[in-house]
Amino acid sequence: MVSVYIGVFFIAIGILVKKFPNLMAGYNQLSQKEKANAIANGLPTFGCAVFVVMGLFSISGYFLGIWLGQPGIGDGLGLLVTLIGVVVLIVFGNSFTRERVK
Repeated sequence: MVSVYIGVFFIAIGILVKKFPNLMAGYNQLSQKEKANAIANGLPTFGCAVFVVMGLFSISGYFLGIWLGQPGIGDGLGLLVTLIGVVVLIVFGNSFTRERVK
């Protein structure tokens, strides 16, 4: 059941990141130009999408574990989703602060 709570928590963080981009790590350290580029390029939307997907995978892992009769799958999948989500946010999130080439 912890995986469901973690999934709901990730979804809530995703919604908050969309509304308040200052919650993202490192956002306050950006220059005004980089912040404007990040907003224009959709960094808050990207962060929201990643957190919502992480939450949905975590919740689905719980139900997958129940369906397979292996409740430990949900916990392991929750940890894996968290690690992969952080890597995705760090690697791809940096590209949103640059100007887009048209």
